[in-house]
Parts: sequence; C-alpha cells; structure tokens
Amino acid sequence: MSAVDARSVFDIRILAAGDEPRLEAFFARTPDLTLFQRSNLRHAGAIDDGSRYSGTYAAAVAGDEVVGVVAHYWNGFVMPLMPSGGRDVRVLLDAALVASGRPVLGVIGSWEQVAASLMHAALRGRVARRCDREILFALPLDELTVPPALSAGDVVVRPLADDDLPLLAAWRVEYLVETFALPRDSATWDEAGRDIGSWHSEGRAWVAEARGRPVAFTGFNAALPDVVQVGGVYTPPFGRARGYARAAVAGSLLQARDAGARRAVLFTDVSNIAAQRAYRALGFEAIGDWGLVRF
Repeated sequence: MSAVDARSVFDIRILAAGDEPRLEAFFARTPDLTLFQRSNLRHAGAIDDGSRYSGTYAAAVAGDEVVGVVAHYWNGFVMPLMPSGGRDVRVLLDAALVASGRPVLGVIGSWEQVAASLMHAALRGRVARRCDREILFALPLDELTVPPALSAGDVVVRPLADDDLPLLAAWRVEYLVETFALPRDSATWDEAGRDIGSWHSEGRAWVAEARGRPVAFTGFNAALPDVVQVGGVYTPPFGRARGYARAAVAGSLLQARDAGARRAVLFTDVSNIAAQRAYRALGFEAIGDWGLVRF
C-alpha cells in the first residue's frame, strides 16, 4: 500500500458496535502483535464509553475490508497497526485523536509502528517517562520448562485472594515507580489499586509464596481463551535473584494451560538481560521487536 496519498488509497472510518467481526478478522492476521486489542475488544466491543478496556478504533478500510487500525483506549494509550506504516499511521492517529477527544498517555506496538506514531505532530518532541525498544517473546505452553523450585513445591503459585490486595497494591506502586518513573503520589496509588483490583476480579493475577511468605507477583495484562500475555511481573528487593519471578510466571502459565490456553507472549526491555535470561529458561523465544512509550 502506497503512503504517497493515504486518503486516496483507503477510507477512514471510526468503527462502532457491529464492527467487531471486521476488527477481529484484521487483528487475527497478526495474533501475537494484537493481544491487547483482541482482549480489549472481547471485553468492551468497539464502543468507546470511557469504561475500562473501551476505545476508539480509527480504521483504514479498502472496499469493505479493514486494512489498518489505530486504537486509542480508555487509559490514554495508543496502539497502532497500519502495515504500510509511516504517514498512514499518522493519518489514522489524527482520526483517532479527534474522535476520542482524550490525551495520549503512551504508545504500544511493534517498534516500527511506535516510531511512526512518535513523528505525529501531537507527540513529536514530548518528554517521555519511558521510551524503550523491547523484545517480543512467545511460548507454546506445551513447551513450558517448569523451574525445579516450583516442581519441588519450594515455591507455590496461587491466585490472588482478597487479603492480598493491600500488599499487592503497594508492590504495584513500586512497579510503576521503577518501570515508568512515576511519583509515589495519590494518582499512582489510585492507578495501582485499579490495576490490581481489576486483574484480581478477572482472575488474571497470581502471587508466588516461599515458606508461606509472598515473594513475587505476576499477571496477565491481556488474555483470551487460547493465549495469554504475561505482564506486571514484580519481585520486591528482598526476593530478587532467587528465581521467584520465574517460578511465579511458570506457575501462572501452568494454570492458564490447565484452563485451555495454548500460547503465551510477553515483552521485555532489550537492556534487561536478567529478565530475558529468565524467560528463555522457561522456553520463551524472541519473535520480534516491540515498543513501549509512556509520557
């Protein structure tokens, strides 16, 4: 697809209720790149009412086929997927921003798509709290390597309980501070509480225990019946370099596999060698570049 004159190649439409099948068909072409979008769509449909998981979908439509989408979600994050890239990404982003009327908090997607988005006039030059090129990993769950500590029962991984929420909200604050350089203020505490509360209520959060003491957290920041996306992995300083995070991720994936999931994906910073080593030890393999920006 040429980007010389984007509007002459495709029509731009803001999708709505009833357009879900066309969106799902488009996202299904690149399933490992679109788990966030497919999970959000399953939760909220193609309606943007400001509720969790809802978003505005600006679509490039050729004939009656969706050939590109820039989504702008309830939390301010933009997720672009326009195969022709470049100017076409920014044309769709224009439409999404006008339709959503909300500010941009960040951008997530393949590195090429993120880089194209950052050249949009509304984003170019903005100071980012985090702007990282990441590695996208994937794992068929029947190839999961279970850490010995988990197999031996030295570490137990269980779903979050109501009593865990205060501690895990505090851990989530530290995760947001370390990952995105957020301040330890009321807004960060509110965000942490919402994240942990939602993951807990949706059955997408786990805690690892050693000798009855919580030592690590992991969650799925997106999930479908057949595939899950690992996210939010955190070990407090006292438990680091002991394999607890690896055990937590493996334990959550074993439970997801038992529930019918067949594949897992995740992404981590290209400079985070320790995390890459841990994920590779579980059987994950790199499948592409990823990008994550938070303003």
